[in-house]
Amino acid sequence: MAAHGVTVTAEGSALVLHPSALSAALSGSSEDVRIEAASVTGVSVTEVDPWRGASCAVTHKEGVQVVRFAPGDTSGPVQLEALIDAARRGEAPAPSSPADQGTGISGFDFVGFDVETANPAWGSICQIGLVKVIGGEEVERASWLCTPPPGLEDFDPYNVSIHGISADAVAGAPPVAQRVDELVEFVGDLPLVAHNAQFDATALRDACRAVGRAIPTVMFACTLAQARAVKLDVANHRLPTLAKHFGVALDNHHDACEDAAACAGIMIGLAREAGHEGSLMNFVHSTGFSLGVIGEQRVTPVLRDRSGATRAMQAKLAGEGVVTPRGSNQHESPVPAGEPEPGPAQQESARRGPAPWQSVATPDSIPDPNPKADPNSPLYGHNVTLTGEFEPFDKGTLWSGIAEQGGQVGKNVTKKTTILVTGEWATMTSKEKRARELMDKGQEIDIWTAERLLSVLGLDEQPPF
Repeated sequence: MAAHGVTVTAEGSALVLHPSALSAALSGSSEDVRIEAASVTGVSVTEVDPWRGASCAVTHKEGVQVVRFAPGDTSGPVQLEALIDAARRGEAPAPSSPADQGTGISGFDFVGFDVETANPAWGSICQIGLVKVIGGEEVERASWLCTPPPGLEDFDPYNVSIHGISADAVAGAPPVAQRVDELVEFVGDLPLVAHNAQFDATALRDACRAVGRAIPTVMFACTLAQARAVKLDVANHRLPTLAKHFGVALDNHHDACEDAAACAGIMIGLAREAGHEGSLMNFVHSTGFSLGVIGEQRVTPVLRDRSGATRAMQAKLAGEGVVTPRGSNQHESPVPAGEPEPGPAQQESARRGPAPWQSVATPDSIPDPNPKADPNSPLYGHNVTLTGEFEPFDKGTLWSGIAEQGGQVGKNVTKKTTILVTGEWATMTSKEKRARELMDKGQEIDIWTAERLLSVLGLDEQPPF
């Protein structure tokens, strides 16, 4: 079970407290606290304080251990007492081998995260989905509707057609600012995990800025980046495809909670395939990436950290001293945090396969717009630029489709650009950054998702699309 700054488990006849990464960094110690149930002489639960939350004092022969809970968590102390009772009776499991440990991954704690938006503005959040994972297993879900920030509250028909959430559906729902408060309480000091996480992280920050709320500082990982870092037998790296590959249920894609659960399941699946044991941070670092960070000044994306400097800094902050080489497993030798990955760049490239940007290379020639195209097409007369990845389609195919519907294709974002289509990518691309700079200066540019373009071009009508 999760408490404030600690995860509590009962193993055999003992109670074990595992400090979170942030708690370990603040205290200077990442050591677990183990209390033999036979030594417990008393358990005292405080009254629930709406400001500080409840606390549970466990008195044992070595002293007193206080476990605190987040404000509003009334069930935590009750669950803790039940864990202690189970440990006293010796009824809790005592894993002795991987086979005995079920499907869990000790220390693999995070929150799956997804948002749905009312319109192309990333900050126009209308639904938030959260799935808490402790020890590699789902323990709690939250799904919240909310009203988007003032000025971003218009519901675009296309967005509604994707997720089914309308203005009427959120009428009377709490504002997004309140939902962000609830998110912060739910997440605590755990990292987030999202698919194409730059979008969800930026959406959260943009929504906070739009309502004048302080931006929470949160680390995050990206299942898209992690999945691309290994060789999977998949047609593409879209969320439904990866969910199917790992046997994760996804019955209602674009429901924020279901998508968050799929992200969580995919990340767990990736860790299991790698034979990983330990924290999410150490797993991300083991593949050569650093965690992304939502901060007051900007969103730092999930990036490959070839020098190891960022990973070393993050590991030091969290009290985790080692990371492993990319693609390694628990049987390979660890590399001290901060040291570069071994082997020449050519060997690394061969292991990794084609660089991700090779799949998004632009063709040499731009097709001319079809003069007989239907003027009612959403692309007719627009100057359209693509950025990111649109697998399994190459950009030449999409360019031809855009031109056939009367759109002018642009290789780069310029003052003529009216539509930017963003494919999946682990970071915000330079084209999107440029588009947003122009938008801030008053240029009208619509930012489309890949799904919207595929729908307009009729490329989403047959499987596997």
